[in-house]
Amino acid sequence: MQARLTEQDAIAAFQRGELDRARSLAEQQLAQGPSAQLLHLMGLIECRIGRLDAGVNWLRRAVEGEPGNVGFRVMLVRALIDAGRADEALEVAPPPPAGTSPAELALWHARGEAADAFGNSQIAAEAWGRLCSLGAGDWRAWSNLGNASAGLARWSNAAAAFRRALELNPSEVSLRRSLATALSRAGEFQESADELGRWVEAAPKDVTIRIMFARLLVDLGRDEEARAQLDKAAQLAGHPAFDETSEILIAIAGRSADASDGLDVPLLRSLALLLERSNRMDALADLLDALEARGIERDQMGYAAAAAALRDKRPEEARRFLLAQPPESDPVRWHWLMARLGDALNDPALASAEAEAMNRSVYDYDQWRARAAAHIQFLRKLASTITPEWGAQLQSAAPDGRRTPAFLVGFPRSGTTLLDTFLMGHPDTHVFEEVPLISAAQSALGDIADPLRSPEDLARARDAYFAEAERHMEPGFDGLIVDKFPLNMVAAPFIQALFPGAAIIFAQRHPCDCVLSCFMQGFAMSEAMACFLDLGDSAAFYDAAMQVWTNCKQALPLRTHTIVYEELIADAEGSLRPLIDFLGLDWREELLDHRATAVARGGIGTPSYNQVTQPLTRAASGRWKRYEKQLEPVLPVLLPWAERLGYRD
Repeated sequence: MQARLTEQDAIAAFQRGELDRARSLAEQQLAQGPSAQLLHLMGLIECRIGRLDAGVNWLRRAVEGEPGNVGFRVMLVRALIDAGRADEALEVAPPPPAGTSPAELALWHARGEAADAFGNSQIAAEAWGRLCSLGAGDWRAWSNLGNASAGLARWSNAAAAFRRALELNPSEVSLRRSLATALSRAGEFQESADELGRWVEAAPKDVTIRIMFARLLVDLGRDEEARAQLDKAAQLAGHPAFDETSEILIAIAGRSADASDGLDVPLLRSLALLLERSNRMDALADLLDALEARGIERDQMGYAAAAAALRDKRPEEARRFLLAQPPESDPVRWHWLMARLGDALNDPALASAEAEAMNRSVYDYDQWRARAAAHIQFLRKLASTITPEWGAQLQSAAPDGRRTPAFLVGFPRSGTTLLDTFLMGHPDTHVFEEVPLISAAQSALGDIADPLRSPEDLARARDAYFAEAERHMEPGFDGLIVDKFPLNMVAAPFIQALFPGAAIIFAQRHPCDCVLSCFMQGFAMSEAMACFLDLGDSAAFYDAAMQVWTNCKQALPLRTHTIVYEELIADAEGSLRPLIDFLGLDWREELLDHRATAVARGGIGTPSYNQVTQPLTRAASGRWKRYEKQLEPVLPVLLPWAERLGYRD
């Protein structure tokens, strides 16, 4: 009886914080005989005073004395983690038997902690997933599951876990950042922006969050909202509003809570990236110069400095800057820029390899490839449907007094953004930059392959088109709407049904240059854009889309005008004058100043954002010949189209 009381006295002394007395009592009792409980107590005492290795030894002896005691095992795991011996901790916490007892759940928890400490995301996801699937109400468990899923690049799973953690603990602001990041990496950019917006509301004085939010808004083409966030960041830094001067940018970086020695370098990187993405390249150059004067070298700016150096035709220097930033920070864009550097360095092998790495970095790569295959198959079936007999049955809407839009279509990377920038220079046009207006009408009409429509259906679809257009332009505009959406080339039956006789501008470029450029470009994913993840799919997509377009031209009375990219960049005025006549507009000399128009239009939401402000150059024409070896597998698909389009190489 006395021994049991002494053991309890030792435990009580430990609980009161009397570690010396607890040790003395435990040692006295252990001298009389072994006790797993006292061994465990000695381990706790040693760990409490910071002697972790000694504590681990005592705790290990306790586990050996009572291997079935879950509490002893959990404490040993945690002591090993604290001692920096996570690999041993993982061995001590094997997967428990399938069950839901408190002891088994405690072991899963310990195993998750050990896996986190060891950096094994696979085991961590299994452990935390087990706990969460059993209804864990601990927000930390769900957060840990989110982190483990993120470590495995399972971004949708990570987002779901972080969302549940936020439901359990809405006041934990850091979870909003984790959720926003996971949503962004999963391709859910709009949801990510919404979450960042909530994060800004929860921490209104945090300039770092505002800059992150502004960057994402710029990527989404929500420029006015981005500007509002930048103005708020500038005001927090003591300025009335944001402008692009290095003075304000540096002031914002100095306002960050993470600023050291007066500046937050990661925030400066974000600001530099924002300038690059919004095509403010002169402002970026000024910022880099100002930072260099303050002792912050350009390689610390990584991607943005590389992009600036590449624009200035210094690809070797740009490559050095880019290599200073790990690809994992933003793998799709990192490999995209490295592919451009490979092209600038005249290294087709490097450029192609980096383009492939870029595409394989896309989240859910295999699933997107499957969706791409299904989309190509859909287009091939559609092409076989569109015959002259089918076209003769197509019903068209009657005029209703509203001005018929013009449509700018063409396979992606055929120069549609350059062409729409020229057209934006005309005061009597309103160019819609890839706004899904036809999609709004399609929703009202249904299957594209059905040629038979009632007048009521067609009128309702036209109303849907114009209603969507009105949401995106100033009230009272009575000029010409130019609907630029390249892949509406495969929606020509809808255009003919809704707007018979509409002017359709077809942008043409050499098929090999188109496909090469698409494969080497990073696109936001959709069924169509997923076709560019693979070179073979890219060529098959071109073939299928062009067959649909060709069949539409043969089967329908389309009114079309072709602009050849190679001719446009060689003689812009010679190409544009006939086009302006075709559209029924008056010629304006300001149309030719596409660079001024591009600067005035602000952010550009297409992959050509960093090109249309540059002088016209023929460098991109015939680029595919340098990549003939890489393109060899798809040339049998593309070269026959080149010949049909009038190219003789």
